[in-house]
Amino acid sequence: MTSQRFEISRRNLMQAVGLGAGAVATTSVLGACQADSGEGEGASGKFVYVYPFDISVEHYNAALNTGVLLTAAPVAELFIPRSAILNWDTQEWVPQLAESVTLDGTTLTIKLRSGIKWTDGTDVLAKDVAGTIYLQKLNAAQGTIGWDQLVSATADDDTTVTVTYTEAFTGVEHGALKAQVLPYSRYGAWMDEAQGLVEAGEVQGGPGQVALSEKIAAEDFLDEDFISCGAYKFEQIGETVITMSVHEDGLFADQVKFETVEVQKGDNAASVQFLLSSAVDYSTQVLGATDRSTIAGVEGLKEISTPGYDGVGLMLNEGRFPEFADPKVRKAFMYVFDTEVIGEIAKGNGGYYVPSTYTGLPDPHAEGLFDDVELEFYATDHAKAESLLTEAGWAKESDGWHKPDGELAEYKIIGVEGWTDFSLTGEQAASQLTEFGLAVSYENVPADNPWGIWGAGDFDIAVRQWANPFVPYVYGSWQMAWFTDNSQTADAPGMGLATAEVETTSLGTVNVDELYLASQKGTEEEQAEANKTLGIVFNETLPRLPLFLNQRVSYAIEGERVKAIEAGDYELNDIYFDNPIMVRILEGGIEPA
Repeated sequence: MTSQRFEISRRNLMQAVGLGAGAVATTSVLGACQADSGEGEGASGKFVYVYPFDISVEHYNAALNTGVLLTAAPVAELFIPRSAILNWDTQEWVPQLAESVTLDGTTLTIKLRSGIKWTDGTDVLAKDVAGTIYLQKLNAAQGTIGWDQLVSATADDDTTVTVTYTEAFTGVEHGALKAQVLPYSRYGAWMDEAQGLVEAGEVQGGPGQVALSEKIAAEDFLDEDFISCGAYKFEQIGETVITMSVHEDGLFADQVKFETVEVQKGDNAASVQFLLSSAVDYSTQVLGATDRSTIAGVEGLKEISTPGYDGVGLMLNEGRFPEFADPKVRKAFMYVFDTEVIGEIAKGNGGYYVPSTYTGLPDPHAEGLFDDVELEFYATDHAKAESLLTEAGWAKESDGWHKPDGELAEYKIIGVEGWTDFSLTGEQAASQLTEFGLAVSYENVPADNPWGIWGAGDFDIAVRQWANPFVPYVYGSWQMAWFTDNSQTADAPGMGLATAEVETTSLGTVNVDELYLASQKGTEEEQAEANKTLGIVFNETLPRLPLFLNQRVSYAIEGERVKAIEAGDYELNDIYFDNPIMVRILEGGIEPA
């Protein structure tokens, strides 16, 4: 499966400072809201997607953030919609259940479409959205962008929700608008309880929140239908195939062109076989270079590629190995790597790109920001790597490199089982470091909870994201670089990376904590200056080792069941979080062959 996970409780391109913190508004671009008949206007044929679901362990309780059938899959847009999705090119909200959304200062107004119904026959109302927001707010981890600032969500009438924040900044409304809306008819009691707890000042980890979470976790609703309000509803749920049909009163049901949507069960390996036999129309599975080569000759195959806003790199655990705190050591490691080779092996030609600046930002965000700054570019240079390690007090002996204390430098890189891009990256990184003379091994950890391992600092070196696919604003990259998997607490030390006082060559001692806040909440000028400064700090200190950036690749087969599969206006959207193909299906822009 993909090596991504929603880490916020849930890549001309974007500007360096994103949207301002003032008023932003949207109007509907998706047209009508519900169907006139149960099969849409002229709906026919079938669209087939592949995803690694498992009905033996998954459930229908959508109030839980994990283990819910298909709600984490890109195809979820078709049956459990949100108030709005983001156009990653324009940074504008595209209304879904909402007819319009407006952020004016610290007030977000969500105006819902009328006439949408849940599959249990009840109307989609403002209380559904407000209740969903309270559930998300209560269960959001402290420090989560947007949820910390959210004060209240009020259903003013049946179609109007007003959300208030303590402060406004770029993306503060992201969580509230991107939450998958749940039906009050099923979750109302929990929503009301969550609202009461939030109003009483309860936060995640408090006794009330824990008690409610336990109550919610005890329900799976497997003996009842999955309640949804999207264009499609579950028709048949099997062990290997899930079939959805048009939901007569669902969102955009009158616009979709396919009578049924089918989801085939399949991991990375299975998706290759499905594509080879043209049994699926679309796959978002992460395929390595070998797999991509295997399917290259399939008739009608189309690779849909987007420059990613995140990359694959390495985290070094300074808490476990203090020698990693020396920027010369981190730089030396970077000069060892041939990142082109690593990217080619891990993702294949067209599946990755080397950053134009090693500033911690993906190219779309870095564009134009560092034109007047002399940055270090980390191309393979073993002589420079040796020189830097020697300057740091290391010595190369017959058995390998020894640290300043005389001990042999020995490390293990961990990847994640089943995450092909992580595994191949880790294996190749370990191989290149070993060839350089460092004693480095590699192993995979189970895929069930690598986040716990990273956060606890239970690693030497770990393959991990850099930049940020989860928060599509510049400050998201800084969050990932310095603060994700780096809580700096006794229970969750993570990387053990200092942020309050960071020594740099050109800027002296800087406070990354303060710069991060300025990049997120300052004026546009303050954000731009903070972003530039943080990029320089990243380039000089390398809080993570940035190996390559992802070129997001998904795979479509045209001409079998589907006429053409195009991203349209959403070609920069991330395929896992605001999937362009699913949005285009809802618009009616993708049709049967």
